[in-house]
Amino acid sequence: MNEKMMEIFARDIVASLPRKKRKLYQFIEGIEDSLAQQSETKKQFLTLLKEQLPHLQAANRFNMQLDEIVKLMHEIEDEINEKLDSRIKNYKWIDYTEQVHGNQVETIKNTQYFLVLS
Repeated sequence: MNEKMMEIFARDIVASLPRKKRKLYQFIEGIEDSLAQQSETKKQFLTLLKEQLPHLQAANRFNMQLDEIVKLMHEIEDEINEKLDSRIKNYKWIDYTEQVHGNQVETIKNTQYFLVLS
C-alpha cells in the first residue's frame, strides 16, 4: 500500500468523524505532532510527552475527566483503524490509460490514468 494513499485515507476518515471526536483527535494529534517535530530522538519525544501531557491538556480544554479522554481517544483510534483496514482491503488501482488515450498510447508515454476504488 502506498504510504501517501494511507495518509489520504486516514485524513478522509478523520474528516468524516463526528465533530466532537474529530476535534478531540485533531487536538491531541496536533500536540503530539508538534512534540515529534521538536524531538531529535525517541527518548526526547517521550520526555516531552510526559512533560506536556497532551491527554491532560485535552481534558482541560474539552472539560472532561482524564479517564474519559483516554477512553474516548482509544475508541476514536479503534474506529479509524477499522475504517482504514476496510478501505485498504477494498483499495484497487485500475489502469485506464488506454481507455483515455485510445490509439495514442504510444505517443503519450509519460502519462498514465488510473481509477482508484476504495
